[in-house]
Amino acid sequence: MNVISARAAHLNSTLRSDRAAGIAMTLTIALLALAAWPLWLHWRISGDVAPLILDAAVLLVSLATLAPRAAALRPVRDWLPLVAVPILYIELRWIIPAIGAPHRDATVIGWEHLLFPSNPSATLAVRVPSTLLSEALHLAYALYYPLIGIPPMLLFFTGARRQLAATTLALVLVYTLCFLAYPLFPVDGPRFLFGAAHAPAGPVRSYVLALLERGSSRGTAFPSSHVAASVVAALCALQHQRRLGLVAAVVAIGLTIATVYGGFHYAVDALAGLLLGVAVWLLSNAIWRSLDDGETRQRQRL
Repeated sequence: MNVISARAAHLNSTLRSDRAAGIAMTLTIALLALAAWPLWLHWRISGDVAPLILDAAVLLVSLATLAPRAAALRPVRDWLPLVAVPILYIELRWIIPAIGAPHRDATVIGWEHLLFPSNPSATLAVRVPSTLLSEALHLAYALYYPLIGIPPMLLFFTGARRQLAATTLALVLVYTLCFLAYPLFPVDGPRFLFGAAHAPAGPVRSYVLALLERGSSRGTAFPSSHVAASVVAALCALQHQRRLGLVAAVVAIGLTIATVYGGFHYAVDALAGLLLGVAVWLLSNAIWRSLDDGETRQRQRL
């Protein structure tokens, strides 16, 4: 009886993980499909077809993983939504201009003046001109991708697929909301309009500035996806990987401060990212519980 119960529990866990992974993949497919039209416009205007081809290729692979007999592609289905995140982010540099919505920095700056006595993205580093603090905060900012990627990788290699599916679902949800918001409400941020803040120089800060110069997409400041995704990653790690979660939480706090200290985001961007991250984590947990409840009701009917 215990063996049967263990097998049933394992099957239920697999089904929940599959459903959560399916939701994450469906959201990814929706973003890729929505991106096709503005990328097609970009091709018609600039003659650059490479972004559209890349988008179509990732879309086709994503659709293939949802085939009924694609059980062998389960690891790809588990990982592809996270792998697609940087691709979708880079595509925004072409999607936002193609859609052509007016940029809303003036609106966000107005909110900034309502909430703060000064402009923190321009004044915080000047008021606290510590090289040690500056390097520590920029190091936290530079750890953004390890913060997002390492916890899921450890879950994958330890066979914790249930926790991996829950973490991926939360991260894909937060990125989906951010990536949908940017083309409709593009905000450049202070770095594009006024330059980076006058923070003390150092090798880590220089690395971060060079990284942003090569990889950032204009119009993606509000809400800060760096902050929102870091908050989600830290909360998920605290939930599923306690010791690693404590480290992730420290990095996420430093990263949130760094976005303003370094002049990369308005303080309102960071605040919105923080609130969005917490809200999405709560939403993802509610979705996960609904998957549990649905399977409990199914077992009761049987």
